[in-house]
Amino acid sequence: MKGIVLTSHGNLAQGMLETTKLFFDEQPQLEACCLQPSDNPDEFVHVLEEACKRVDTGDGVVVFCDLLFGSPCNCMARIMRKGVDVITGMNLSMVLELLGSRTMADPDIAALCQVGKDGVADLRVTLGDALQEQE
Repeated sequence: MKGIVLTSHGNLAQGMLETTKLFFDEQPQLEACCLQPSDNPDEFVHVLEEACKRVDTGDGVVVFCDLLFGSPCNCMARIMRKGVDVITGMNLSMVLELLGSRTMADPDIAALCQVGKDGVADLRVTLGDALQEQE
C-alpha cells in the first residue's frame, strides 16, 4: 500500500489529515508535515524525508503539496527519488480518491490530478437551470 504525506504552508496539511477522518477510519501510512513561518526550509527537507521513510513500507509514497513551487514543494524536489510521486495543488478530492483506492494497484497519478481538477467548479454554472428555478 502506498504511503501518503500531506505537506503545506501552515496547518493546511494537518487540517486535511483530520478531515479525512470524517470519511475514513484512522489511516495507516498517512502523515502531515506543516511548514511554519519560523521553520527553516533546509531543516524541513529532513522532516519530509523522515516522513516519507516512515510511511513507505516498500510500495512507495505519494506526497501532496499545497502549491507548485511553494517551499514545501521545493523541499520535496530536493529529495525526490524513485518510488516517490509528488502532486501539487493538493485538494481534498484527490486525497480522498487516493485513500479510497490505494490498496489496489499503483495509483494513476494523472487520474488523481484530474480528480483534483474536476473537483474545482463554479457552483452557479454547475447547477445552471436548477438554481434559476429556485430564485
